[in-house]
Amino acid sequence: MTDTLAPAAAVPALDARALRADFPILTQRPHGKPLVYLDSAATSQKPLAVIEAMDAYYREYNANVHRGIYEIGERATAAYEAARTKSAALINAPDRHEVIFTRNATEAINLVAYSWGRKNIGRGDAIVLTEMEHHANLVPWQILAAERGVELRHVPMTQEGELELEALPGLLADGRVRLVGVVHVSNVLGTVNPVAVIARLARAAGALTLVDA
Repeated sequence: MTDTLAPAAAVPALDARALRADFPILTQRPHGKPLVYLDSAATSQKPLAVIEAMDAYYREYNANVHRGIYEIGERATAAYEAARTKSAALINAPDRHEVIFTRNATEAINLVAYSWGRKNIGRGDAIVLTEMEHHANLVPWQILAAERGVELRHVPMTQEGELELEALPGLLADGRVRLVGVVHVSNVLGTVNPVAVIARLARAAGALTLVDA
């Protein structure tokens, strides 16, 4: 593997026991066994911090944000914008206004495809996806490609269910790729893709990266 394709530095091991302790629902023992929840792609379970924050909101300042000029409306707006600031710090966004809240990843990807995509991608351009993409990060680009005469390219997979990253530089080589779309963790295969490596290769080729996370 070349230096360009080398994975990022290893991160500390995840403490699964401590993580489970944050989620009250996981203390249940259906059929006498610890609850194991595998459907996070459909609905995510909530840790205690989120449950307590939501409870406080509904009990103390339930109001629409950016509308009411009364006290609890202002509290709701302040909390909402504080979450945007914390999110920006978490993902290292240069500006908090770059953080846009949507209902889910599917809505977010469609928003990118129907706004940025239709303004910046046209005939003769190409989009690189992977063979393991969920429909949420596939169908919007198929529709755009059919509308605009855009070429779709796909990073292949190995028999082990991992991406053949050695193929990516070749897919980017002609300079026509405007976007690289990749799932972070496949909810079918469980594969964790090296998005930092993929983003570096895309950026070097003049393309943006969209991560379905």
